[in-house]
Amino acid sequence: MKKFRLGFALVVLALVLAIVPAVLAQDTLGASQADFDAWTAANASIADISTVSYDFTTKLDVTGVGDSNVTADLKGTGVIDTENEAFQLDVTGNVVQGKDTTPVNLGIRIVDGNIYYSTDGGETWQGSKLEDAMSSFGSGFAQGSGLPINPTDLQNGDLSSLTSNPQAAAMMKALSELKPSDFLALNRTDSGSTAQFTLKLDVAKLLASPALGPMFSGLAAMGSSGSTGASAPAMTDAQMQQMQAMMGAMFSTATVTVDQYVDTASNKLSRTNLVIGLPLDSMVGPGAAVNLNFDINLSKYDEAVSVEAPADAKMMDTTSTQ
Repeated sequence: MKKFRLGFALVVLALVLAIVPAVLAQDTLGASQADFDAWTAANASIADISTVSYDFTTKLDVTGVGDSNVTADLKGTGVIDTENEAFQLDVTGNVVQGKDTTPVNLGIRIVDGNIYYSTDGGETWQGSKLEDAMSSFGSGFAQGSGLPINPTDLQNGDLSSLTSNPQAAAMMKALSELKPSDFLALNRTDSGSTAQFTLKLDVAKLLASPALGPMFSGLAAMGSSGSTGASAPAMTDAQMQQMQAMMGAMFSTATVTVDQYVDTASNKLSRTNLVIGLPLDSMVGPGAAVNLNFDINLSKYDEAVSVEAPADAKMMDTTSTQ
């Protein structure tokens, strides 16, 4: 029962975190119109870049959830080239579970329509056609995700499965009725030529929003039908309210904060720091928690970059599986 509650709760939280950007344009989240416009413009400008370099650190701590605690301490670097559809990522660090330490030394390259990856620091590489890899990933994800839409359809711009699914339609309707300033707050502070925008999400208030009632009902129905193979009856209003109250209590002390740093001269985003703290005492036990700190720096906008295909990569033959 605890595993079900934890899994369901984390799925709900992941979904609400994913839908937050979809409703941001509805108000200024407590900031002035000028500050809100500057913040949204800096984020929107990323879509127009040709190239950018990045580096990041990630720290994850999971305590009291399983038989042993898990920590991950990773750092990475890379480049993105949108004009040439090229990408590079190199990640190093360690993942510790209990007394076991697993070193991470990952490399990914996307260039000339192919994707290459290495798990040993670049000593050996494997590759495949990017289109084949994306197709396999989308199909596998759709089969096991339980989502009301196939991710491959989204990739191809086909929204028919979304618009025709009553559960998905209810979720989309819920989004349109959310008022972001009820659970989001945006503040700005300046230091020299850098503007720091801090966005805080009140998870408990978001989960308590009446507009999300249909989403809880839809998720519960999908979970029940997935486990039994039969369609589950819709939740009553009282059941939806009870479910929301339970979820709000579970995440009453959860924290989600995003700090973004913008160069006021160029209005370019230079850094984003995401901090998530999820106490899970009520679902798992005393001391259970998930804490994440992801910090990424962006630099060298629109400067020349180079992503090279590994010369000795072993290409996978996907013709036999299609």
